[in-house]
Formats: sequence, structure tokens, C-alpha cells
Amino acid sequence: MIIKYGDKAFKEEWLQLIAHDPIHPNLKLQPRISGNRTIFVYVHEGVPQFMVCARVGNKLPHNITEVLTDDGYNSKHDVQYGIFYSIFRLPNATLKGAGKIAIKELIEYCRSLGVTGFFTLSPIPFLREHFFNRPNEAMVRQYLESLQGPVEKFHLSNGARIQNINFDADMSVLRYNESWGIMVNYDYNNYQ
Repeated sequence: MIIKYGDKAFKEEWLQLIAHDPIHPNLKLQPRISGNRTIFVYVHEGVPQFMVCARVGNKLPHNITEVLTDDGYNSKHDVQYGIFYSIFRLPNATLKGAGKIAIKELIEYCRSLGVTGFFTLSPIPFLREHFFNRPNEAMVRQYLESLQGPVEKFHLSNGARIQNINFDADMSVLRYNESWGIMVNYDYNNYQ
């Protein structure tokens, strides 16, 4: 079951699980639960399996700064995008395939609230290991489609497609060292 931060079933101690986020390890809790951003936990048999940090807005973010900036979103009037910018397995997870289930339930939950578009802003952790120099967009796309790394394998094998390849999307030391700051918007709009 997918549970949103702030719902009665959401346990406050689950907020501590954010410390296990390998995607944005330096991002503090407060920006994740401020403005139009929140956290979801997928729970199976009482055990938290996956955490998803999400943002709802009226524009598709192409970098982490845009994810962390509110865009004037108004749920009654604007096209709504659900952006999943951090999706990760939790330490005591026991259910195989929990990530796929978590995304499916999260999309269904968001659709019930009127959200119409679903995307990620995802890193490419091993990109730099495969290229001596910063690759161009075609090279990045070819690398992603080869499913060599765990992030692209997770998204593309779960039915997402590559929407955008975003250069200089996260220039933190971690992301620069992994991928020259390149990130990907994966499109989950046709996800079943």
C-alpha cells in the first residue's frame, strides 16, 4: 500500500528512512516535504519497502533546482505533473518487485487526485565509467537503451520511456563525478 506523508497511516519514524536515499543523499528532509513536494512510502505486510520523493507542478522540471522550486502550481487550474525525483529501496525491504508495485500504486493514487503526467528526474550513476569525455545526447541515449546501469534498467524495464536527457541537471559533486551532471526524465504516462 502506498502511503503519503501526512496521511494518518504514515508513521513519523518513516521520515528517518530518508537517510538511506542514495540518489540525493545530501538533500535534507524539509525541502522534500515543503511546497508542492512530498514523500510516499510503499508498505507491504507492515514493512516499508520503497520510498518515493515526489513533486507536483505545472511544468516538467529538467534539473534538481527546478524540482526544489515551487512553480506557482494551482491544482484547480493547471496541468499537473507528478515528478518522482528519488525512488529507492529501503534497507529492510523483503518484497521482490516492490519498486514496480510502488510506482504503479503511486501513479494510480496521483491519477485519483487529477494528476495527468508522470515523469522522473533520474541520475545516470555509471555514465562516466563508460565514456572518457562528456558524451553527446545520442551517445547518452544509446547508453541508456543498452540497460547497462541499474537506474535505467529499473525504469526502462518497468515500462517507462526516455523523455529528455538533461545536461547540467545536477551539478553536485556526486552527480558531476558520476555523469557530468546529466540526468534523465523518464516518461511513465503509458505505464500500466
